Amino acid sequence: MNLNQLLNKKILIRFWQNYNFISFLFALVIFLAIAVLLKTDHLQKFDENFLDYLQNIFPKWFFLIARSLYFLGEAEVAVFVVLLSLIILAWKRYWKEAQILAASTLAVLLLVDKILKPFFERARPLERLVENVYGKSFPSGHATGNLLLYLLLAYFLSTYFPNKKILFYTIAILLLFLMGISSSYLRVHWITDIYAGYCVGYMMFAISIAILRTFD
Repeated sequence: MNLNQLLNKKILIRFWQNYNFISFLFALVIFLAIAVLLKTDHLQKFDENFLDYLQNIFPKWFFLIARSLYFLGEAEVAVFVVLLSLIILAWKRYWKEAQILAASTLAVLLLVDKILKPFFERARPLERLVENVYGKSFPSGHATGNLLLYLLLAYFLSTYFPNKKILFYTIAILLLFLMGISSSYLRVHWITDIYAGYCVGYMMFAISIAILRTFD
């Protein structure tokens, strides 16, 4: 994929003409709304109350489940899944999918860690239930990267196994939901960090699909 392809107006046409644009716009509006509320200090009380609520509704043994689910969302696991997926895609000679997966996952990492988190400078919750968690909190890089990754994989699989499309997306969405709740339960992220991360991840997913379809 070269620069001319990325800038090709065909991408914009495809992006505008299908549901991608509407869903992208919806995710953008939600992200901007959360960002404005965050900057004007209207979210802190809600976030604090929600974390307390999660601690109260789940039994103590849920910690073990949450820790396992949080581990599935860790960067090391995501990198392993990306590399394994790239190997499989290359082996099957699905070159366009491999290029999109590699480029989009790298782009979202740079976007969150180098631009968004330094801009918002939001601190993580106190009294975290896991160790070795550092860096800023908003938006959640785990939520962003995992949503992009698992929706892309669901899309790839659905393309080649269309009769199992509902199954692939159901598994991806359920996994993402459980990882997000677990991250908040363990007080690694505020819940609005998770929501915002999902919005950014979905916007990147919509753009990636629009680019991918230009190869058709």
